[in-house]
Amino acid sequence: MKHILSTILLLLLLSPMAWAAGQRGVLYDLVVAKDGSGDFDNIQDAINAIRDYKPEGRQRILVRKGVYEEKVIVPSYKTNITLIGEDRDSTILIWHDHANMRTETGWPAFRTAAQEQAQRDGLAKQGRKIGTFQSYTLRVDGLGFECENMTISNDALAHWNQGWWQKRSNSQGVGQAVAVHVEADRVVFRNCRLLGFQDTVFTGNDDSRQVYYHCYIEGTVDFIFGPATCWFEECEVHAISNGYLTAASTPGDHPYGYVFHKCRVTADSLATSFYLGRPWRNWASVIFDQCELPASVRAEGWHNWRDPAREKTARYYEYKCTGPGADLSKRVQWMRHLTQAEAADLKPRRVLDDVDSFWPTNFRQSDFTDLHYAFYDEHIGKGTRYKAGTLEPAQLPADLKHSTEPLVMNLKEVDCTTFVEYMCAAMLGRVYQPTDPNDSIMQRFVQALRYRQGVRGNYATRKHYFSEWITDNEAQGLMQDITATLPRAKRQQRTINFMSQNRTLYPQLAASDSLVLCIEQTERALSAQSYWMVPKGSIHKVYGQLHHGDIVAFTCNKKGLDIFHCGFVWWPNPEYDEPRLLHASSVAGQVTISPVPLAEYAQSIDMCSGIRVMRLNLQ
Repeated sequence: MKHILSTILLLLLLSPMAWAAGQRGVLYDLVVAKDGSGDFDNIQDAINAIRDYKPEGRQRILVRKGVYEEKVIVPSYKTNITLIGEDRDSTILIWHDHANMRTETGWPAFRTAAQEQAQRDGLAKQGRKIGTFQSYTLRVDGLGFECENMTISNDALAHWNQGWWQKRSNSQGVGQAVAVHVEADRVVFRNCRLLGFQDTVFTGNDDSRQVYYHCYIEGTVDFIFGPATCWFEECEVHAISNGYLTAASTPGDHPYGYVFHKCRVTADSLATSFYLGRPWRNWASVIFDQCELPASVRAEGWHNWRDPAREKTARYYEYKCTGPGADLSKRVQWMRHLTQAEAADLKPRRVLDDVDSFWPTNFRQSDFTDLHYAFYDEHIGKGTRYKAGTLEPAQLPADLKHSTEPLVMNLKEVDCTTFVEYMCAAMLGRVYQPTDPNDSIMQRFVQALRYRQGVRGNYATRKHYFSEWITDNEAQGLMQDITATLPRAKRQQRTINFMSQNRTLYPQLAASDSLVLCIEQTERALSAQSYWMVPKGSIHKVYGQLHHGDIVAFTCNKKGLDIFHCGFVWWPNPEYDEPRLLHASSVAGQVTISPVPLAEYAQSIDMCSGIRVMRLNLQ
């Protein structure tokens, strides 16, 4: 048992600015919203507001739903920034520049209405062309940039040619139009849509390493191009018309260029015959590994850019691809197959790591099983130790009412709740080795999970009752309570007052009447609510709906309490065994996996009445 908060107390203690920040918790440093409800109404201003070369860790910017019509650059001195869209399809960054546009200097400029009309009328002939590499919608020069859940589009072809989708006529002479231009190293796009026509994504800079995970990328000709080393995983690459998917220009001394791993190539109805790629420069390297290829892929697969000499250096590979376009019988002779050993060696760390610059890539969702063993291995096979009360200070502060609790991060000693918090924080923050208490992403998510609305204040701001822990973290969007969807689930309502009725068990409450009043207020609110639970006699009936890594809270029949224990569903092999409980056990004295299945574990505890089940929102 731990935690709680009083809304009235917070309103009294926090300034208006602090309260506004508290409404979004600690997960985001800034919020962009078109309607003015955030810190900024455009993305560029938010990026500009981040401290240059900020040393304190990653900075996270939430971008609310809306269409942001702007040209954005992340400068080299703005590092470790993450843009997070509220919704991938409804959070849209869009601009309309293209290579043949002219300005006085040849550099892109924000257009006036008159300039825009001149371009539409075909009159914008004066000045110098801005060229392909200035046509971007988003340019990334800042090290460690990440973007997720957003659409980034350069719609120049359709914007300047009315009715383009029906006519497919480029009467305005629109040229290359880059949606995303990346020069920086260690860049990740996760669950994004990258939309364009010719030259959609420019992976610039020889020494840049980039990841595109679960992304949708569309275009016409050479729409993924450049010299960077890039890992594409579970992406959809969509051809709008006939052309070339890739135009790599990998340096000869780089072992890898583009790796498409378990991706799916799709095509518009008018894209009936296109190539997987052509070498923009000698030594171009592209691998399609276990990808799905449509019938519209040309039988020869690859093109030499009308230069037979490039066939001698181009490094084009395919391995175990599927679909009608994966037929290799008529492929060009200078494409070859990966061997089984080469394919086994084709891992993100292998492709992206550099001897001079290690990059602990964490672009996927963190693996629940691996995270558990990361905790376990910290103690060389003994398991992370159980210890109650790690959040409580050795000495109480002089002013309990107005003090702010430190954010305790004891990853070596845990109770059931802190273990759940640390594991959840690692999964939500995609932290692969959750053993560093100073990891800024771990700290952010632990604070959000532990304190109401992520706002850390005095003792009463902790969510002591696990029912409140569930509802508040669900309200923050961190997880979902799925109990109501489970078989045999039923509603329950209980009187919750254990802490206030037993204040002598809690040193802070014993020493402060004002904190007791806050606890009583929260207890009244919890007592007025009902919640869904699965009675312990029916737990075996819900096995089919449980997932490995779901959070399990054990409801209680003890007077005044709601939940007395928590852990995770441990079920890595559903085909061969039943789910068990991964938890910090006071009986075992460490983090352990129950020796019996989940239902049997619950049945063995007299005070257990059933379970509630939560699932983290990991996308």
